[in-house]
Amino acid sequence: MLNTIQTLLQFIFNAIKNLLGFLVVIVLGIVGAVLIALPWILRTAALLLWFIAAYMGITSIQTIYAPFSPSIPVLALQFAVILISVAWITILLRKNTKLFWGGLAAGGLVMGGASMGFTWLSSHWQYADLFFRVLPPALFSVLLIYETIRLRSMRRNGNVFLIKAGLLETGRKIVGATEEAAPELLATEPAAAQ
Repeated sequence: MLNTIQTLLQFIFNAIKNLLGFLVVIVLGIVGAVLIALPWILRTAALLLWFIAAYMGITSIQTIYAPFSPSIPVLALQFAVILISVAWITILLRKNTKLFWGGLAAGGLVMGGASMGFTWLSSHWQYADLFFRVLPPALFSVLLIYETIRLRSMRRNGNVFLIKAGLLETGRKIVGATEEAAPELLATEPAAAQ
């Protein structure tokens, strides 16, 4: 009887040892599969984060500006959010493709955080209505002033080459641009002299 119990205990011990070995192999296989797939999982997460942030930006524009604005300016602001998102991807691809996925996730975090912050600000701040009515025209006018000053200084320094078709190119010569055409097009005279 003692021999039978000892054999039974030995059998149970071997079964538990084999089961634990099997579970260890399965867990290590899952960990290995996750580690192999981790870069793709993180890339997918970065892409989803970027899409969700763009969606949050578009809906926050809708939430903030739709009550007091016509639909066309609201659509223009939503298009600006899309343009900023695509411009961020273009910047990342042109500057450093090795850091693209991290930059995509960081851009998504910044845009999503800004969207949530602006939505929270519009519902909790007393003067948010005035702030958000003034913000787009103020940003647009600052951008126009900056571009005007920048292009005038580039023209004075001679960094701008113009083509007869009217396209601007900075810093390098364009095929088809004539050197004698550029000074004529860059010459600015006072309005009284014209």
